[in-house]
Amino acid sequence: MDKQQIARIPILGIFLVILGVGLLLRQLNILKVDGETFLIFGLVAYGGAMVVRSFTMNIRQSLFFGSLCFYAGVLLLLGKYDLVENSPYVYVPGFLIVFGLAFLMLFVFNFRDYHLLVPALIFISIGVAFMMTEIGYWYVSDVKDAIRMYWPAALILFGGLILLRRTSKTQILNKDQNSKL
Repeated sequence: MDKQQIARIPILGIFLVILGVGLLLRQLNILKVDGETFLIFGLVAYGGAMVVRSFTMNIRQSLFFGSLCFYAGVLLLLGKYDLVENSPYVYVPGFLIVFGLAFLMLFVFNFRDYHLLVPALIFISIGVAFMMTEIGYWYVSDVKDAIRMYWPAALILFGGLILLRRTSKTQILNKDQNSKL
């Protein structure tokens, strides 16, 4: 099967068929899984398939959403099976970390997009900071004060990386033009 045929495979259609078969087997008392768990496993499988497809087909468009689905599903599974506390105080920082990991996956997809490290590090560090307050290592007021004080540093970092990326692109374009002459 060539790349074009693989790219046309409708992942959503496959996901819906598998979901329907699983729910039908549950209705017929053949499969003993509740609907919530089945949907969460489906979310992990769908996200994982989108991520694998993105890397194998070199398609960036579905990578961010696929990463979000996969990591969010993993977080929900951890809460479902009581490996992490099943509360909003864990899920909110957890989903911040999930967003950071999705940005990190975009960077891993193309290392030249190093400007994506800034939102990845921001989301991951804020999520970890609030998770540390939930565990009891840090105080919430200290984390909020640090965010309130240093948030402009994120703008400086992001802007600087965009400027660096632009200058590196113009240098590459200048090299290409000089080589043509």
